[in-house]
Formats: sequence, structure tokens, C-alpha cells
Amino acid sequence: MGVLDVLEVPNILLGQTAEDVVEFDRSLSTFVDDLFATMHVYKGIGLAAPQVGILKRVFVSQYENQRLVCVNPILELYGDELESEEACLSIPNVLATVSRYSYVKVQAYDVNGNRFNQSFDGMMAIVIQHENDHLDGVLITDKSLNTRYNHDQSEGIEKE
Repeated sequence: MGVLDVLEVPNILLGQTAEDVVEFDRSLSTFVDDLFATMHVYKGIGLAAPQVGILKRVFVSQYENQRLVCVNPILELYGDELESEEACLSIPNVLATVSRYSYVKVQAYDVNGNRFNQSFDGMMAIVIQHENDHLDGVLITDKSLNTRYNHDQSEGIEKE
């Protein structure tokens, strides 16, 4: 598994819309492994393909014991709207408060091309919404209700 470079703002690729994955082959599996490796090295809990310069609709996340790969996801958002303070590996030292829904239903494909439907709440629902935004070229600063700079990453704030 290889560790990829995470793009940071103002890289133009971060604002572009990703394309659907059409081939579910060994290269996709290797890429997903690399996304997880990169996410762990950067101490994140989610990472989307555009964040490493690949404009494909793929993201990974892992929070506590939940590990998720979403290829070509479609989200259904429901429940209450809540304010979420989020960090992003592509926007170092920034915390943004954004509005998220408390529940999300994901329809997507796994790395092998198998379709699945799964619902999430709590932190995983937030992470999934955050990562899916990356696939549409949307950053937390684009939808921020409040943004602040955090120059001390040792405060224990979890990054996406």
C-alpha cells in the first residue's frame, strides 16, 4: 500500500466534480487500499479520491469499528439538521461549522462492484456527508456557518 499526497487548498482539483467509476478492477482495489493508508498516515477519519488528485467518485472512511468504502455513492439525507464542527485534511488548521443531517442512507458500490444500501447516524453520517461533498467539489469552507483557525492540531480534534 502506498501513501498518496493530499492536495490542499487552493488546488483547483478540489473544486471540481468527480466522475463515476466504470471499471471495478485490481487498480481500483489498490487505489482504495492507498486511500485507507493515506487517511491513516494523515490521521483522518475519511478521505475522498479528489483529495489525492483523482477525480473519481470514491471515498473511504473509518470511525471506531466502522470501515466503509463508497464507490459512486448516492445519498439520501434525513432527520434533524445539526451543526457540526469539522476539519479537513485538504484545509489544514481550519475548523468550520457546517450544517449536516443526523441520518444518511447510502446507495453505493463496494470495491468489487457489489451494490449496497446502508443507513448511518452519528459521526459516520457526518463523515459520509463531508466526503460526498468532496466528490461534488464542495469544501467545508464553501458551506461554513463559522470558520476559525486552529494552529494547534494537538487539541484532539478529529480530522476528516
